[in-house]
Amino acid sequence: MNFIKTTGVLSLSLFKRLMRDKIYLFFMIGLPVIFLLVFGTVYNRESVSSWNVAIENNTATPAGKELSKQILKYTLKTKSNKKGFFKEIKVKDRKAAEEKLARGEIDVIVTFPEDFGQISQTNKRPSGQIKILYRSASQSGAVAASVLDKFVTKLDTKLGRESANLTVKTVESNKRGLRQFDYLFAGMLAYTLMSFGLMGLSNALPEDKKTGALKRIHASPVSPAQYMFSYMLAFVGLAAIAFPIMFAIATYLFNWQMVGSWLNLIVFALLSLVMLFSLGLAVGGWAKDDKQASGLSTLVMFPLMFLSGILFPRFMMPEFIQKLTDYIPLTPVNDGIRLIITEDYSLVQVLPQIGLIALFALIIYAIAIKVFRWG
Repeated sequence: MNFIKTTGVLSLSLFKRLMRDKIYLFFMIGLPVIFLLVFGTVYNRESVSSWNVAIENNTATPAGKELSKQILKYTLKTKSNKKGFFKEIKVKDRKAAEEKLARGEIDVIVTFPEDFGQISQTNKRPSGQIKILYRSASQSGAVAASVLDKFVTKLDTKLGRESANLTVKTVESNKRGLRQFDYLFAGMLAYTLMSFGLMGLSNALPEDKKTGALKRIHASPVSPAQYMFSYMLAFVGLAAIAFPIMFAIATYLFNWQMVGSWLNLIVFALLSLVMLFSLGLAVGGWAKDDKQASGLSTLVMFPLMFLSGILFPRFMMPEFIQKLTDYIPLTPVNDGIRLIITEDYSLVQVLPQIGLIALFALIIYAIAIKVFRWG
């Protein structure tokens, strides 16, 4: 009972101290909100100059294969055809293509059916219908389908057809899919957690060293673990202020929709904060003063931001960098949040991410205990 009471009083005292510090409030709450507004405005728009497509070519006739080859030759962007509209993304099968479409990794799925290129009984010329699947919520997908439709019509005319033998059928997917903003917002939530865990604690501990608070705690009945836990509760209090503001901005300014469970998100965020808190403990515990802590935390923060997929999806990075990002502590945090809020993953389904977070926490806490300085 004394433990709970002491922890509560200490947490409230630390929370009040943080709330009085305007610089802290700016970096912990103001800066994430500014980032969300700026990057949200940029990423809430969809590009219509070039599109990622998955090709499903099921043609069975020689004429169909030749026709599909011609169409892809002039529409796909390659080294020899830099003016092409589409960039082909290789997929294993139809299911994999639809998963990428739902996640926004591709804009359209172009299907050449088995009977494409069969000889028409009307004019004895090859005919067929290309099918294009795109997300109903995707402006890029709709425009890409329109561009391909016009190109096929133009090719059909160039081949001297009296009637439209080659046609395009567009189909809207009933899946909502992900926008660029959905990726960004998950990243901004992960960034905010990192701000509390890494930036918050790493800058607070040197201040406690300077005032002698850490040495007094070390000599008092309050254990170091209880003190750090109280700090974490204080930052959770700040998160309870910052997150509703960010969710309100995302919902009312950028038309964001919560797909998953709020409870799953809260539990996952708290687990992530425990791991990110270890980063702050390691940096702040080792640093001698606030200047050293600020420099170290910035040095740690920027690689985490750019390599974990916060600002843009990891699938857009070169393949060798994608493999490297698997070993970044913030990556499972960002991935787990995105899967929960956009694809309705349960905590059981994000166990791989939770496992990585736990592993990173153990490793970093072990390092933090080793390098920690009380004064």
